[in-house]
Amino acid sequence: MQDQLHILVVEDDPLVSEVISAALEDRFATTVVVTAAEAMQVLKDRATRLVLLDCTLPGGLDPALLPAADELGIPVVLMSGDHQRIEQVGGTPRPFMLKPFTLDGLLEIVEQVLGLR
Repeated sequence: MQDQLHILVVEDDPLVSEVISAALEDRFATTVVVTAAEAMQVLKDRATRLVLLDCTLPGGLDPALLPAADELGIPVVLMSGDHQRIEQVGGTPRPFMLKPFTLDGLLEIVEQVLGLR
């Protein structure tokens, strides 16, 4: 069996993270974390190919998280229920998914970012 590509889901809402994981599980390995600090640890410990990052996390976004992903060459897709959050994150333009999103839309953006489409 071929190893699955790993996607890190950084999401504090258990229902949302469960739905995302379930939608991806047939094609990708996923790790779900709740905080930016946990995400930093996963980036250090695991060969991650993509990060799905909720823009509103407990404790906020670690300012080192996005630069760490960039340094490792890991694309980040931002997610939020507030379209103005993308402006607050700033930095490099990144794909953005407005919640609620469809599962088809999620799979489409994941495949596009990973170059599978």
